[in-house]
Amino acid sequence: MSDQRPHILCILTDQHRADHLGCYGNPDVRTPHIDRLAREGALFTESYVANPVCMPNRASMFTGRYPKAHGLRENGNALSLDEVVLPGVLRRAGYQTASIGKIHLAPFGLSPNKATHAYELCESKEIWETDYELPLPYYGLERVYLADGHGSYAFGHYKRDLEKEHPGASAKLRMENALVPPTGARESWKASIPEELHYNTVIADKTIEYLRDRDPSKPFFLWCSFPDPHHPYSPPAPWCHEYDPAEIAFAPRRRDGEMDDLPAYFRECREGRRSTGGLVGDVRKTTDDHYREIHAHTYGMISMVDHNVGRIVRALEDTGLIDNTIIVFFSDHGDLMGDHWLINKGPFLFRGLVRIPTIWRLPRSLRKNDGAPSDVGKSSDAFVSTVDLCPTLLDLAGVAIPEGVQGRSYARVLTGDADKIQDSAYIEYDETYLPDRLRQFRTKEWALTYCAENEYGLLFDLRNDPDELRNLWDRPERQGAKKDLLAELLRRTSVADDWLPAKKCHA
Repeated sequence: MSDQRPHILCILTDQHRADHLGCYGNPDVRTPHIDRLAREGALFTESYVANPVCMPNRASMFTGRYPKAHGLRENGNALSLDEVVLPGVLRRAGYQTASIGKIHLAPFGLSPNKATHAYELCESKEIWETDYELPLPYYGLERVYLADGHGSYAFGHYKRDLEKEHPGASAKLRMENALVPPTGARESWKASIPEELHYNTVIADKTIEYLRDRDPSKPFFLWCSFPDPHHPYSPPAPWCHEYDPAEIAFAPRRRDGEMDDLPAYFRECREGRRSTGGLVGDVRKTTDDHYREIHAHTYGMISMVDHNVGRIVRALEDTGLIDNTIIVFFSDHGDLMGDHWLINKGPFLFRGLVRIPTIWRLPRSLRKNDGAPSDVGKSSDAFVSTVDLCPTLLDLAGVAIPEGVQGRSYARVLTGDADKIQDSAYIEYDETYLPDRLRQFRTKEWALTYCAENEYGLLFDLRNDPDELRNLWDRPERQGAKKDLLAELLRRTSVADDWLPAKKCHA
């Protein structure tokens, strides 16, 4: 007898701001297929990361735990094999599990001579230049098609297959082989690789292939992870021509003199005098015209992903799977994109970086009132976090949530049985290059960032300053509010401490 539990399809983009989608109110970018998921499901306007860079946050998605608990605190290490992960829990519960695209639970740049354990090298670009084979299951994933890296440094199964079938094609991802000479905009060009050979297309191809040839008797968990629109901003044709930079409405959240109110490392990073795990180089060389081009190429990358999301959803319809598949679309973090005179990511916990798109489309069987029209097309301002993804999916699948999971299921919000599960977001960022540990507490009224190793911090009154342009940390009239928020932050960061290993006896 066929297992009737819901299938799970996670569609993930990389470095994708929430406001870079049509359904989130962006008037320029065209995303009809992702917008359709929002019309048929639920869109969350207050969805935040557990950490605003790739590896820690992806590990939080897989474990339901904050970085200081699962141990992958910043890019450059690997998630411990001792961690209990979402695909592994589902696999033990009878799900077939697969990943197609980017995973990034192990570092890209680790050399074999620096690795302590073999698993730390599983996503190393260097080792994938050999005849390396990924050990399976990989973090609970029985089947993996790896397309790691971004743009010119894509690697994994994708590059290996591409070079085997189309020798030399991967070079067409690089800047020196751009369709037209680059303008000098930061990491921005028009890639000459044909659309059909680009990793976004291939990831969709492999996802559709999986949907058609999986075991039909078992439910599936499928992690479909696109590396775009992460920098470099280098879409292929026709997507690189989709948007005219001159027509982009570039209106960054920034003001003259803003850097004077921020910790000194903000200016040092902007001027290229300090590198972080997310930003390297002098940002001052990026002009507003450059930013318009970067936005145009970013929107082209997003529209290309959207086109392939449409292909995948059509495949779900063609195979009859859509009526029993949970679809969740989200990203691992945002991109500053010129806000606050910065770009990319790092220890700059502004809204454009820490807020992500999150859209759920539930199958009819899981909707309240069996999918009545009032239960779809909803926009929720409930606070949710990437650390909540794991328990929410397990809850919807009817699988027990493991000990040690710190996130909270918001399945009841999705089904219409609750309006919210929490009133705030807690975010961590550890940065060896500073060195410092940042902790942020967010409500609808306030955003407070505490820096553990320094006297400075950030405090924004979101009711009167929604763009986070005036840091109130040292303002005498705001010390009472700061004191109360620090107390709440202490509570949240204490709750995020690890309870594992669990107590086994009295003494």
